[in-house]
Amino acid sequence: MALFCTDTFADAYAAEIAAAAPELELIVLRPGEEVSAADIERITIAFFSNDAWPERAAPFFKVALEAMNIEWFHSMSAGVDSPVFSMFLERGARLTTSSGASAPPIAGTVLLYLLALSRGLPRWLQAQAAHEWSPAPFRDLDGQGLVVVGYGPIGREVVRLATAFGMRPTVVRRSAHGDEGCPVRPLSELADTVRHADAVVVALPLAPETRGIISADVIGSMPPHAVFVNVGRGELVDQAALTDALASGGLAGAGLDVFDPEPLPADDPLWDLPNVIISPHTSGSSDGTTARVAEIFLDNLSRFVGGEPLRNEVTP
Repeated sequence: MALFCTDTFADAYAAEIAAAAPELELIVLRPGEEVSAADIERITIAFFSNDAWPERAAPFFKVALEAMNIEWFHSMSAGVDSPVFSMFLERGARLTTSSGASAPPIAGTVLLYLLALSRGLPRWLQAQAAHEWSPAPFRDLDGQGLVVVGYGPIGREVVRLATAFGMRPTVVRRSAHGDEGCPVRPLSELADTVRHADAVVVALPLAPETRGIISADVIGSMPPHAVFVNVGRGELVDQAALTDALASGGLAGAGLDVFDPEPLPADDPLWDLPNVIISPHTSGSSDGTTARVAEIFLDNLSRFVGGEPLRNEVTP
């Protein structure tokens, strides 16, 4: 077996890799160096680690796609909606993700958005930049109704944190599993569920059935005082309808980490809306996420060597 990974990961986790798979050969992506054809042929495992994104993604995937003997590919991301991942599945390779690794910082970012929007933080920052003393009242999160669309690791952590702040969460997912601890509504009732929400958080993965799920009708169903947060994928949302609602007073504000397209073009009107907080798809980019991704991969490496079921395996 031979593992293809970056030099950064190999250097940081050499001891852990050896402990999990003592016989494993390492084939390492190094800056400015080409991976030989003979090495590419030997690769059976590939790990796309956090340090490879975004600058080293292109050379990493170039090698991985040329490695026709790959049996297992592990990604640092939770979402594998990019077509490149399906190419490994189509070749018969196993695919696993790091689902759950970024849930704590992403959920924390969601609460940051909700707190900032409830307190009018953009207005405070504008006043500070203008040296203006302009106090204004703000809304408590305590008692607000929150709709969380999607109940994977991120959605669960959002519900946990929001409950600690006294919010009243309702989960929208395909079907109730009985472990939610709060009211659950099906995706088919999304427009009706958001009708009385104070805040809506989208934490869905992108799939054919979820693309565009936050439609103009759903956006129009939210009350004007509601705020909207998206930490899923930009393609889940009718971005033009969202922009119109935020600009016209149809929504009170938004915290957005994902967009369609990305990067968000410099001339996009969302940049200039005073009630919008924008982050560049970095809500999960913490040092803790990097460590948790490595932990999931190393655990799966032990499982792979031992012939055990892999965590977070994607079915074709």
